[in-house]
Amino acid sequence: MINKPTLREAVSDADYAGFGDLISEYVVWCRERYAADPWLVDMAFSYQSLDRELEQLRVSYGPPNGRTLIALDANRVIGGVAYRVIGPDTCEMKRMYVRTNEAGRGTGRLLCEALLELAAANGFGRMVLDTSRDMTEAIGLYRSCGFIDCAPYVDYPERMQPMMLFMEKALEAKQ
Repeated sequence: MINKPTLREAVSDADYAGFGDLISEYVVWCRERYAADPWLVDMAFSYQSLDRELEQLRVSYGPPNGRTLIALDANRVIGGVAYRVIGPDTCEMKRMYVRTNEAGRGTGRLLCEALLELAAANGFGRMVLDTSRDMTEAIGLYRSCGFIDCAPYVDYPERMQPMMLFMEKALEAKQ
């Protein structure tokens, strides 16, 4: 039997540092996955101002601008995801990543479902996300959680646009 990780909202500097370490690991993973197209990784993270984001994770993904969830196993951060506010009724899922050596435990699904519930509980009616069209595993997870394709909500550089997929999910507050 596989132990499920513990999920909780990031609150401390250590929590955000652990989330930042995950994002940095994700960038390395992306560089390996897209070794044939390094321009894509460079352009995507440069366009998203990742360096600045990493310096201010609590501001970008903490209240009131967003929320961050981390997955822990024996007090070690093994996965994370965040949302940020992009409109009065809309938030954007960002930085979903589970360490590759932790794959297969359902952590990604737990994080995705918990973030959807948290966003709905915080009054959002819609969550959006973008991902590379090549991220088939992530796309499968998002579709299984109820996300559908939508029109672009971010204007990426022209060279990147054919590589990007935009998705959305309507959120319903729990009674």
